[in-house]
Amino acid sequence: MRSVALVALVVLALSCGSPSATGHNPSPSAAASESPSASPSSNAPAVSYGLLLSAGTLEMITPAGKIAASAKVAAPSVHTCGQETGAVLQPPVSASSDKVYFRDGDTKIRFLTPDGRTGDVTTVPGGATKISFFSVSPDDHRIAVLVEDLGPATSIGISLYVEDLVGHGNHTLIYSSSAPKLQDGTTLWPMGWHQGLLVLAVWAPCTFQPAGLVPTEWHVSKAIDGKRVATIGQNQCIPSYWPSPAGVACLDLGTHQAVVYDWAGKIVSTDTTQVDDFQSGLSPSGAAIFYTPGQGIGAAPPSTRIVNLASSGSRHGSVDGHAACLWIDEGHMLAPDAVIAFPPLGQSLVAPSVTALPTSGECAGRFPGGL
Repeated sequence: MRSVALVALVVLALSCGSPSATGHNPSPSAAASESPSASPSSNAPAVSYGLLLSAGTLEMITPAGKIAASAKVAAPSVHTCGQETGAVLQPPVSASSDKVYFRDGDTKIRFLTPDGRTGDVTTVPGGATKISFFSVSPDDHRIAVLVEDLGPATSIGISLYVEDLVGHGNHTLIYSSSAPKLQDGTTLWPMGWHQGLLVLAVWAPCTFQPAGLVPTEWHVSKAIDGKRVATIGQNQCIPSYWPSPAGVACLDLGTHQAVVYDWAGKIVSTDTTQVDDFQSGLSPSGAAIFYTPGQGIGAAPPSTRIVNLASSGSRHGSVDGHAACLWIDEGHMLAPDAVIAFPPLGQSLVAPSVTALPTSGECAGRFPGGL
C-alpha cells in the first residue's frame, strides 16, 4: 500500500530539508509510576517477532511465519493536507523490551504481549485535525510523541514531547515547528530509542500518492532537550526505512554504493549495490544487509537479496517475488506477505526459503524494541 513511482521517490529523498530541534530540559531519569499496564518484565524474550498490520489487526509474526499474538487496532480519523494530498501516516506501533504498544483509534495507547495479553496504557493527542506518532523507551518508562496539527489551512503545526509512559508526568516539549502542506515539507517520526537517545526519521508530511515514501534522513537526538547528536542521510542518499540496532544503511543511487552508519553517525562499512537496489536493511548485528528494488511504475519486480558484510560484501542469497522490509532476527526477514529465511552466513550455497503469511499487510516494526 506504499507504492509510488520510483522517480518521485528519488526526487523527494534528494530535495527534502531537515528541521533542527530546540527545546527545554526535562527530567530524563524520572520513571513512570508502576502499573499493570507498563511494568517491564525482568526477562528478555527468547524469540524475536516481526510486527505486521493486516486488515485492522496488529500481528506478532514468529520466524516460522506463525501469528503468535494479535490485537484489533481501530483506524484513526481521516486526515488530509488539502489540495488532493493525503497526510503521510506512519505505523502507529512501538515495541519495548517486553511489550508492543499501539495507538488504537485517535488517542488511546494500548499494549500487546507475546502471550496475547492486552491493556490500556496512556493517551496521546488526536482527533479530526490532529494525529500523533510515538515511541516507547525499551524499559517502558518514557514515551516520545510527535503531534501534527493539520487544522491550519496551509501549514502543519509540529510538536515533539517526552513524558512518563504512565500518568503523563515529567512532560517536556523538546521540539516545535511548522511545515507547509506540501510534499517537499518535512516532519519527524519518533521511531525508536538508542541508549537513551531518540531516533527520529525525517519525512514528507503530505503526498499526492497514498503511500510508498521513504525517509530522507535519520536523526539521533537527546531525549532531554531535543539536541541533535548525529545525522544520517545528509549526503543525498536513500536511508533504510526500518533501521537496526547496529545502525542504518544509506544507498547512493548515482554511485551504486551503500554506506553503513552506526548510531553515532560514523561510517562502519560500504558495499557496492546493483542497479535495481533502492531499499535496504541491516541485520540486528550488522553482519548482513538485504536489498530490495523500488516500487511503482518502471520498478523491478519484488525481490530480496542478502549480502554478507562481514566477508567483504560477498553475495549470500536471493529470492524473487517477495521484498523484505525488516529483519526479525539474524536469519529471518519479514516481508508484507511472507517470512524469508536465509541459511547461516557460512552456508552461501543453501537456497533461502519462503513461508507465506496467512494474510499480507504493512510492516510495523520488530519485537523486542530498542536500537
